[in-house]
Formats: sequence, C-alpha cells, structure tokens
Amino acid sequence: MTTQLLRLYFTATLVLLFSCMATNLQAQSYIDEDFIEILEKNARFMLQDVPAAFKETNTPAKWDKESAVLIGVSRNVVFDRKSSGGFFTRRERSLYFFEKSRMRVKLNDNNAVKAFSEIYFRYGSKEDGFIARIIKPGDTAINIDLKSAVAVERGTDIPDLFNSFFDQVAGAGYQYYKVPVSDLEPGDILEYVTTTKSKLDVTRSGYVEFSPIYEVCSKHYPVLHNEIAIETDDKSFFKSLSLNGAPIFKKEPASDGFFRYVFVDKNRDTEKDINFISPFIQYPIVKFQVIYSNNDQAKGALIGEKGELKSSFSKEELARKAWEDYEQVSSAPFAGSQFFTVQQFIDGCYSELVKLGAKSWNEQEYINKAYYLVRNKILFQQGYLSDKKFAHIFGSLLYQRDIKSEIIITASNNIGRLKDILFEEEIRYIIKIGDKLYFNVTDYSNPGELDESLIDNEAYIIYAPAKKGGAQEIKPFTLPGTVALDNSSLYQYTTELTPDMKGLKVSRTSHYKGIQKAKNTVNALRYTTFMLDDYKNYGGNNPTDKMKARESEEYDKSVRSLTDEFKKQKPEYVKDRLESEFEQPVNNVKFTLVTDGRTQKKNVLSFREEFELPDFVRKAGKKYLVNLTGLVGSQLQIKKEERERKNDIDNRYPRTFTWSIQFKIPDGYKAEGLTELNKMVDNETGAFKLIAKEENGMVLIDIQKVYKLKGFSAAKWSDMLAFIDAAYNNTYKYILLTPKQ
Repeated sequence: MTTQLLRLYFTATLVLLFSCMATNLQAQSYIDEDFIEILEKNARFMLQDVPAAFKETNTPAKWDKESAVLIGVSRNVVFDRKSSGGFFTRRERSLYFFEKSRMRVKLNDNNAVKAFSEIYFRYGSKEDGFIARIIKPGDTAINIDLKSAVAVERGTDIPDLFNSFFDQVAGAGYQYYKVPVSDLEPGDILEYVTTTKSKLDVTRSGYVEFSPIYEVCSKHYPVLHNEIAIETDDKSFFKSLSLNGAPIFKKEPASDGFFRYVFVDKNRDTEKDINFISPFIQYPIVKFQVIYSNNDQAKGALIGEKGELKSSFSKEELARKAWEDYEQVSSAPFAGSQFFTVQQFIDGCYSELVKLGAKSWNEQEYINKAYYLVRNKILFQQGYLSDKKFAHIFGSLLYQRDIKSEIIITASNNIGRLKDILFEEEIRYIIKIGDKLYFNVTDYSNPGELDESLIDNEAYIIYAPAKKGGAQEIKPFTLPGTVALDNSSLYQYTTELTPDMKGLKVSRTSHYKGIQKAKNTVNALRYTTFMLDDYKNYGGNNPTDKMKARESEEYDKSVRSLTDEFKKQKPEYVKDRLESEFEQPVNNVKFTLVTDGRTQKKNVLSFREEFELPDFVRKAGKKYLVNLTGLVGSQLQIKKEERERKNDIDNRYPRTFTWSIQFKIPDGYKAEGLTELNKMVDNETGAFKLIAKEENGMVLIDIQKVYKLKGFSAAKWSDMLAFIDAAYNNTYKYILLTPKQ
C-alpha cells in the first residue's frame, strides 16, 4: 500500500472519529398517513385466516405467576414462486421473498404492560402490511392507532419478536417504526400480524448465503406455540440442526417444485438457569440457513444436496471446505473495497515491512512487527477482518520470510462446538507458529493474547489436500486454557471523607490483565488518542514525515481538534460509566490513562479515576456510617428461583478480582466494626476473602473474588453460591466512625 494511501487512511480515520464525537441521531419522522391505510389493508387477510393456535385466549394455570405468556409466535417465509422459472435470467435480476409473522401475548402483570408499551413494525414497500390490536377480556378488540408511529434510528436493535429474519441480507433500506401502546392492562391480550416483501439484488451473483438464524426455544416468557416455516424453490439448499432437546425442522410436501421446511415448538417453559449460561450451547436451540444458487458457485460450499435437509458435516467435509475457502481469500476484496484485493494488501504490507528493515530482523521480531502492522491497518478501518482473512494475510506475510505456520480451525464456544459446525461463518481460523498461537487482531490486541471465545476448545490443524482429489491431513488439537491469575482485575483505592464529611472522596487505579483487559479496554480507551502513536509498535514512520508543509499543518490541526474534543468528552463519559457502576450520582470526575496495554512490554491496561460518591456516607448523630465495601460495585445476586440448578456452570473463563482499599480515618474519630467485615469462603469452584484492619490512622481492606475454573457441573452449584452470596452480602456492610472521648 502506498504512503499516499496510508495518509488518506489516517486522515479519513481522524475525520470519522471526529464526526462520531458529536451526537449523530437520525431525526425521528412520523409515518406518512397515506400509508397507514395501505398497511392495514395488506394485513387484513391475516386476521381473517387465523390458525387455531392463535385463537386461544386461555393459558395454563402453571403460568399464572409468569409476567406474560406468549400464546403464539409464527414466522413464515416464502421465496417468490415466480422466480422459480426465471430466476437469475437476464430479465429477472432480483430475488423476492415474503415474510408473514404474527404474535399473540397475554399480559399478566404491570411489568408485562410496561415491556409491551412500545411495539415495532417494518415498512419498506407498498406490499407491506401491519395491524396491531388489544383484545380485552370478553374478546373486545381495539386496533392500535399507527398515526403516532415514529421512525427509529438506523442500526437500532429491534426486539426479536418484531424483527424480520432477512433484513440483514435484504439491505438497510427497510425502515422500522415504533408505536406506543396505550390502554394496556393486566389481563389483556396484545396481538399483531405483519407481512413484508423484501428484495435482494443478485445482479452480480447467482449464489446467495442468507445469514444463519439461531432460534433459542426458551423466550423471556413461556410459549404455547412457536412456529417457523421456510418455503423455497428447487434452487435452494437448506441446513438445520436442533440441539439440547429442541424440535427438528421437518420437510413437508410442497407444490410446483418448492420445498417446505417446518419447525413447531409447543408448551415451552422459561429457563430458570440464567446466570453462568451459554444459551446457544446449553438451551434447546435450532439453527438454520437458506442458500440460493443458480450456478456452479455452490461447488465446494458447505451444503448438502438441493432439497435435502442437511444437519451435519463430517470432519473431512469441514476441513476441505475450510481449506478451499482459505485459499480463495487472496482474490477477495480487502475490507469491502472495490479498488484492491487482499493479495494487494498483503503485497503492500510486505513492501512496507521490507522498507523498515524486515530482512534483517530475527524471526520473532518479524512476526511481532508483521502482527502490529496488520493491527495498525485495521485500526483505521471501519470494521475488523474475519478470522479467515486475518489468518490468510498473516500466514502470507510469514511465508514471505519462509516462516513455517499451520492453520487451525475451531468454533466459538459462544455459539457451538466443533462437531456441530453447520455454517461457514462458524469456522474460526488461527495461525500456529511452533508452539505459539496468533489470533485475529483487534484494535487493542497483542501477539499471542488469547481469545475468550476460543479457550480450551477442540480444534483441527488442517493441511492442503493431496493433489488430484487425494486425502487431506487433519490433526486433532486442543486450544490452550488459562488460569485465574492470568485474567486479573486489580483496583487500588485511596479514600477519605470530603471536607464537609457528607461524601467519600475516591482515587481508584485499575489494572487489567489477560481476558479481563480485553473486556475493559474498549471503554477505557474511548475518547483517548491511543491511535496517534500506534505506528511506533511496528517501527513505522510518523505520518507527517513525508507530508508537505500544508498537509502537515492540516494534519496537526485535525489532531489538536480531536485531542481537545476528547478532553471534553472523556470526563462526561467516565462520569456516566461510574454512575452506572455505583447506581448513584458521582461528582468531580477526573481520568488519567497510565498504560494502554497495547504493547508486549507494557501489556497491562492501567488508568486512574478520581471522583466523589455522596451516598456512601450516612450521619447518625455525631457518628458516621461509611460503606467502604460497597466500592467493589454491584455484585451478582442469585434469586430464590435460581437456587435450584439444572444446567452445568459456564464461567466463560477463570478470573481474579482484587480490591485494595485505603481509607483515611478523620482526625478526632476512630473506626469500629472492622472485625465484623472479615470473611473467608474458599472451595473448589472459587473464593471470596475479605480482610479488614486499622493501621497508622488508616482502615485497610483487602478483598479478593476468584472464579477458579472455566466451568463446573451443576452439582457444584452450592459451592458457587457460597462465595457469590458472600460477595453480595458484604457490599452492604458499613464501618462506624465515632468521636474519640
């Protein structure tokens, strides 16, 4: 990549970052009244043709104490039958699909009334339809007036019950609206029906992979009837896998060369285990995907036969597909650009490394600087690379120096296991050099740092298949795990009462390592200028070195503007975060970044926050109660209904939290109640330890909370509860300051 392109990238990034600092909300607009009648007219037929499951008004007595009950949820997608004869012809270059949805929910309490006080619908074409109504006890139906519907900002997360399956594929041109629902009361039934038409331009491709859908059977409320039907023509492939006791998709007869696949789930309770759970791994779930193809681009794809309900792939099928995809990356566009390919990006990176002296570096130095160079380029892109693209780019840069590497494939432990991979998007790629692993870059990662979603995973090392259709070598591999001390959060507090003795003055320095660092870096570095010196990590040149005087002046001006604006934005952002953490107002906020953790030499994220907490001190006559243990922030509370556990415990990863609190006792006072704070719980699953003492006019409190392993069987739940409860209970204990006699 040329120096000019790099400068353009950098300048564009500064402009993008600067523009993102301002509030950029899309102006809300009300729906055109001319279309309200069209919406209702297009949906009216669905109210006239009601399936039996959606006529029900009563719900089982066992759910009377639930906030609401979903009587019925139905989503039906039909790919345009007219396309089956002329699809992908010169005359027809778009794929149309129609989605009909309906929902019927009974509201049992005011929490449900509040939850459904706003509902959403999509309006994108004159074929779209929507009707929502309230059914009062006695079957009196009241239509919800859509005149007050307001367009929602693009990119807003729409609740699953109101979201189209295929919006993410069909494009962003479809506008969602939200409408308030008034006059809702406990005992009411809320119902809506909607029909939408989506269009996908396939002018440049006869092969379309629709985004995979993950349908978790358990919802926030119990469900009487949940149905999904997908109807496709004879150019389709359909894949589906049901796990953990979920019903399967069934293939039903269909006419005119169409295939119909139907999923029905009934009488589904809510899941009571909601903490330390990976829903896609542990809850009943069905995942599925539709693929369309009208040419030979489907060859080698991760699919079955047309019309087949494909539910699994062998190790050999998976490895061959992963290798074929990996090999094709070089010719793909880089980061969505139409101007240069991944291979051109690789060539530009290697050329830059050579100019910086790459041929004289030792092997490890080259590996690290190549990693940091790729990270630098991604830092100035709007999105990250896929694992596959990163692995290909990094592996290719290694190849330039004859550094041997291997390709590892696995699956994220957020969504599934290696043996259950069904979609191309589920295949994760890692580069292995000797005994070291290199995961995909983020804006903040260092070489060799672990990915939370991939620790302890089963994996395969794959190699190029033998020529002429020969066998492919595949080696089983287990990705490395981690221990609690590797992933640590250390909070060092120095505190004292404010001069008026009405609040707590706090200085907190936070240190994060390992996965804890990865989880906290984004927020810590927001509104900081860490990106300005990033080029130093790979030995690059200052962006201004080859700029003309005028360009350099404009660049410096942009940097100053960015820095000044960040100085204004950062304290407000930190204040909002602290108020959310402590659930109370926070005053006099200051922030200082110590180290950003983005280099191997300084790989710990450290920053200092100064602030005042007015509600941590209570006056009782001449005495004061101070909640020092509350400085650990809100702790998990396990409710009564969650104390009996069915599912195994998924901690995600082992980790350690440490709080070191120093409190200056005010002159003329003494501290009491320290002995009562001391607590120790330590077992196989974890630990909570609190040691409090007084020393040299200071109250010293050391607290530690440890999750010892990635996970345990459900039988260990009582042990987990022991230290979790101890941590929660200690946040509400106070020390007492009494005047000295």
